[in-house]
Amino acid sequence: MANVKTSIKEGGAWKEAKDIYVKDGGTWKRVQASYVKDGGTWKKKHSSTWSYTFTSNATDVNISQLAGIDTFYDIEIIINSGVYIYATSTSNYAMRTGTGFGGTVTVINNGFIYGRGGNGGQGGSCGANAGYAGGNGGPAFYADYNCTLDNNGSVVGGGGGGGGGSGDFDAGGQYGDDDFARGGGGGGGAPYGAGGSVGSGNCGAGGSGGAGSLTSGGSAGSGGSGGDATSKAGGPGGGPGSGGSNGVSGDAGGGSGGSAGTATAYAGGVTLTII
Repeated sequence: MANVKTSIKEGGAWKEAKDIYVKDGGTWKRVQASYVKDGGTWKKKHSSTWSYTFTSNATDVNISQLAGIDTFYDIEIIINSGVYIYATSTSNYAMRTGTGFGGTVTVINNGFIYGRGGNGGQGGSCGANAGYAGGNGGPAFYADYNCTLDNNGSVVGGGGGGGGGSGDFDAGGQYGDDDFARGGGGGGGAPYGAGGSVGSGNCGAGGSGGAGSLTSGGSAGSGGSGGDATSKAGGPGGGPGSGGSNGVSGDAGGGSGGSAGTATAYAGGVTLTII
């Protein structure tokens, strides 16, 4: 979004005016934009934009709180190609506008805006016990104020965590004893959801789920064995914008995979325009 500039001649040289003031009721006031009437039509003569470009990864961005921002002007935020803006918690947004602006707000996304990945579910505890559900991914972008999102990249919620695998029980197993095993944990969703732990108890153990990376869901924790009891694996975590997989069912159910987070949302009375 280009500025419309005004130049003035000072000391024989043309110089660009950064700010324009008008005297209103005896008080000089700064103006966002000025217009001239040309052929019966009012045309914008001058406007100023405060612009900020993300050239490296950032987390939990609130546009209204960026250093040096001048909310009097139109605001333009640019996310460069290959740059990731992501949330550090499923209760946070990766990016939100904030409030208190005097002009327009435009976000030009050439990179990635990702909600936080959900955590993997814990495996089922010793015996015929169900795995736990994976956590839901977090949201990506929120408009507290009217905003245009020019999306040339990716805006998606965090991936859901994988569900935990079922524990297992085998009556009269090896050597005539009852055998037990605990289920594997679910993988964490991307980005950076924590892997689910193996099921609780003191018996044959599966594996814990892997943590999600910035761009990929975590691996599923394997099933384990205790004597003749064999527990089940968890489900892998979802990538950005994808739900986690269910844990594997056995003597009991596998935990449900978490849902992906929402990509965009906005406050009541606010308009979010996506182009």
